[in-house]
Amino acid sequence: MNDAYYHLGKVLKKIRENKGYSQQEVSDSTMSRSNYTKLERDEINPNVVKYLAILDHMDMSHEEYSFILNNYSLNEKNTVLYLYKEMNQLPDISYVNKLIKASTDLLNKRYDHITKDILEIAYGYYSLLEDHNLDEARKHAANTWDRLKKLDKFYLAEFHLLNGILYLFELETVVSLTDKVLKDLEKYYCFKEADELRLSYLSHISCILIAHEQYDLALKYVDQLLTESKIGGNAISFGAAFVRQAMCLNGLNREKESQKSYDLAIEIFRAIDREDLIELTHKNPKLVYNPYGYFNVEIKPA
Repeated sequence: MNDAYYHLGKVLKKIRENKGYSQQEVSDSTMSRSNYTKLERDEINPNVVKYLAILDHMDMSHEEYSFILNNYSLNEKNTVLYLYKEMNQLPDISYVNKLIKASTDLLNKRYDHITKDILEIAYGYYSLLEDHNLDEARKHAANTWDRLKKLDKFYLAEFHLLNGILYLFELETVVSLTDKVLKDLEKYYCFKEADELRLSYLSHISCILIAHEQYDLALKYVDQLLTESKIGGNAISFGAAFVRQAMCLNGLNREKESQKSYDLAIEIFRAIDREDLIELTHKNPKLVYNPYGYFNVEIKPA
């Protein structure tokens, strides 16, 4: 356990006083005031039900409280999770190495399922981005899938992991898995994390379909990506979606429409001062926000 958690009560007291709440208001029916006083003195610890109820009365989530308890910083595991979830669809190799180091450091101290999976995914990305070795990347992705495929049900953590290894599967399986995930994510309608995950899946599936020259089907997902990126205000995803649209239209010999989509993408990237993405759009649109852009062959197992 992180040492910070031994001071759970003292931090609760400080937050409560800063908010101007009384012990009675915070403890309410959760526990007696005398026991709550002992809690704030770190003489006792609450069970999880009482802990969550107290946070509710303090108008605070567990995530925020844990962050404050750890001196406004992430603990080692949450750092790994944060780095992985924030890894965009074309991370530079230094970012991947940072994720590898954070994962390795934690695993050297204790075993953790999801951290091990993330490390394998990071190694896979390294093989894709640095070595351009698709076969080696698939070996790492397969190690993560070996655990995931045994599970009866996925939750957000597993959806994130699966999203990082889609290149492992045959095209038909990729489409089937993506459709199922997009449907399951609808249950998380009030979670911003789920909205961002949907955008990432839509972007990944469109990239994979374009690699297979399945332009008509890819456009179906690109249209969703355009709509949801616009609604969510995600400018990079919105611009990248126009690049995908342009690639599909070009593949369907609709050059004039394709150029209009490229122009829209460049306009968006210019508005957010992303000259790097503008340059890629001009020189090599396959690489725009696409971890699979280095390959000129269909992305399917040998």
